[in-house]
Amino acid sequence: MKLSTKKNGFLGADQTVSYEASYQKAKAVIIPFGMENHVSYGEGTRRGPQAIINASHQINENDEQTFKAIYRCGIATLTQPQVPKKSTTALNLLAKITQQVLKDGKFPVILGGEHALTPAVLWAVCKKYSDISVLHFDAHADLRSQYEGSIYSHASALRRVLETCPVQRLVQVGIRSVSEVGDELGFMRREKKRIKTFWGWQDPPPQRVIKAISTKNVYITFDVDAFDSSLMPATGTPEPGGLQWWPTLEILKAVFAAKNVVGVDLVELAPIPRLHAPDFLAARLVYKMIGYKFSGTRIKAI
Repeated sequence: MKLSTKKNGFLGADQTVSYEASYQKAKAVIIPFGMENHVSYGEGTRRGPQAIINASHQINENDEQTFKAIYRCGIATLTQPQVPKKSTTALNLLAKITQQVLKDGKFPVILGGEHALTPAVLWAVCKKYSDISVLHFDAHADLRSQYEGSIYSHASALRRVLETCPVQRLVQVGIRSVSEVGDELGFMRREKKRIKTFWGWQDPPPQRVIKAISTKNVYITFDVDAFDSSLMPATGTPEPGGLQWWPTLEILKAVFAAKNVVGVDLVELAPIPRLHAPDFLAARLVYKMIGYKFSGTRIKAI
């Protein structure tokens, strides 16, 4: 693993302040991984990690809810590795990187890239935590057995997670697109005790989401198309009727307070040239989640 330069890391640096911590002092580690092997509609997720990092350089360091300078908890950014074209090779590489970050006692934050990368992160997470649930924000269930000939499609990401990891519960929020193709609906019905779905029209209060998560430890995977396309047009498979900013943050804040969130990924940003708002939304969401994770930690200068 190689660290990014302070100027090119998450939040960047100005003439007087570097927002990048050393790896040793960092509590959160940003892992850019622009995997794009199986996109099915709009392209560009391979550019997502860099767009998020670039946008993060415009974030004001103090959170408007806590007024804390969240970066002082310690955020380090890895350089993006060369992502292999073969899916299994790429996934094994990401699993290895994530496993090392977890072994070092850090909080992994993976920037995608397509949603197909999530199983690799959970392979590493489940080696450390046997008691784990997954909280999945998305417009799509991503539970097909395969899609367009690949079992490692973004449309199969959470199916692979449930079939290859001892995840006790999958809780989905914002889902508004499912299919009987690829045995998706059939799988959801058969696994209804293991899968709890909050559909896009339900707008669940935070406590209902927390109650659905059956374990203390939880991993969060966040596909940006969970948001309404008026907020997030920069994604390959947008769907109308999605989540809004503040209610989504209320769910996240409550989950981080009630559970031990062990890692997160943010996936499926496909940047649109000269449209910066979606990139900035994604960067702010990453910074918010890091803040929610460490808001109970005494923040001190690095």
